[in-house]
Amino acid sequence: MRTIVVVFTLVAAAVLAAAALATPPSPAPTLTAETARGSFAEELKVNTQLANGARVKLKTEGAVELVTQRIVAQPGATFGWHHHPGENVNVVAQGTLTLYHDEDCTNGVAYPAGSAFPTHPDQVHLARNLSQTETLVLFATYFAPKTTPPTAVRVDEPLPAPGCPQ
Repeated sequence: MRTIVVVFTLVAAAVLAAAALATPPSPAPTLTAETARGSFAEELKVNTQLANGARVKLKTEGAVELVTQRIVAQPGATFGWHHHPGENVNVVAQGTLTLYHDEDCTNGVAYPAGSAFPTHPDQVHLARNLSQTETLVLFATYFAPKTTPPTAVRVDEPLPAPGCPQ
């Protein structure tokens, strides 16, 4: 019985420590009600050559859910360190998003309105609205595993190293 209590206490302490170390959004970006989730009824197989010579290739296998969000972040907002459970593509509609990756956390890449960029499930990153005056509007689309209950499209991560932005 004593061993069970000790193990339970250690597990509870680890969970609390992980929650304390996570870097949640601050101030919280507004996630609007314009979130849509849908599952593919069949596998998606796209291999299209566009008029300008560019090519689009996209293939899904298995139970994949497509999730789209419109995210609004006030001036100075941070999205906190996090990753996504699947591939993610983003379009900046208004403002500028600055993206930091954990392996080089002090160098941010700025994506102004009209930019599109991906993030991958193995990439821990932080997004920020560094503007002090302009609201950031971002459209994010996630390819997530279809599960019940639905998979969260954001997984909080701790600060990757001292000196990284929060």
